Amino acid sequence: MNEMIQTIEGELRISSEIIAERTGNQHKNVLELVRNNRADLEAFGEVAFETRAGYNNAKVTVAHLNEQQSTLVTTYMRNSEIVRAFKLELVKQFYEMRKALTAPARELSPQELMARAVLEANRQLKALEATVAEVMPKANAWDHIVNSAGSWSYNDAAKVLFEQGVAQVGEKRLARDLVTWGYLYRDHKGRPHVYQRYLEQGLFATKARVYTDQVSGETRESSAPQVRITGKGLDMLFRRYRANELEGVA
Repeated sequence: MNEMIQTIEGELRISSEIIAERTGNQHKNVLELVRNNRADLEAFGEVAFETRAGYNNAKVTVAHLNEQQSTLVTTYMRNSEIVRAFKLELVKQFYEMRKALTAPARELSPQELMARAVLEANRQLKALEATVAEVMPKANAWDHIVNSAGSWSYNDAAKVLFEQGVAQVGEKRLARDLVTWGYLYRDHKGRPHVYQRYLEQGLFATKARVYTDQVSGETRESSAPQVRITGKGLDMLFRRYRANELEGVA
């Protein structure tokens, strides 16, 4: 029996758990890789997710990827020896499963099987190279944002998230969610403040608010600084909103 590949609703698929196990990665990291690149993967069909009870009845989410999706995911991994060996086994097992399902009229020789596997691997490689060439500029632009030393207002951060495919997140909702999720709190006047630990983690920055006193005409600094979101904070918000979308959380 094939250890890696399963037939799910008539399509050959491999689970994110198997990918994690065979590449020496933690499952949560592989699942995060799938979620972060879901738009790319769905160029080859819808990504199937399954939620089931795990240890102590905790919910465990597993992704089931088809041949093209699973191969694309491995291209985003560091090309270590174990990952390279897994890629080879992945191609071989998908081919063997397709061969078993189609039940050819005659048994192919080992040379013919190898030749077909090589042709199929080359076909997949060319398709993936074309896909990677298309998505890399977008990925590089996002990396530049995440690693930059800049910071964004709520409004500008919402625009950046929208450009990355996070829909229906405006300035007001973003500010509300940051309080709901416990990153910010409001003082007695309703002004937002960042918890110190999240400033130290680099998710947010503050900027002094300067105003002119109407009585004295002097320029003064407000006791409530402006909250701004860093590139690292944007990355955190992107991952959180996408995770909520996958779990059906509004």
